[in-house]
Amino acid sequence: MALSGSQAEIETMRQAFEQRRNYIVERMNAIPGVSCIMPEGAFYIMMNIEKLIGQELHGVVIRDADDFGNLFLKYGKVAVVPGTGFGAPTFVRWSYATSIENIKEGLNRLERFLKGETI
Repeated sequence: MALSGSQAEIETMRQAFEQRRNYIVERMNAIPGVSCIMPEGAFYIMMNIEKLIGQELHGVVIRDADDFGNLFLKYGKVAVVPGTGFGAPTFVRWSYATSIENIKEGLNRLERFLKGETI
């Protein structure tokens, strides 16, 4: 039934994921200090934090994605997956397999966090 039935629900889900992906990529690329590229086949983006390496945020010098992830969780209250374990120490992974509201709030928190604000 899954293969031969109506694909309408699948198309609705595909469109929702596409909308979330496009939003997160556009918005993230508008935030100074971070960037990402458009993923072609995943439920996450890899945010480039290379411009933040060596900078101080919340009293800590950012050395890699682990430092960034720990600080963002502590001060921004957002969990991201450091790319260090994937051999990408200047990237953090953001999932867009969540609601658009959660994505918007996460990006709002990222902007505040990068300005030195605590959530």
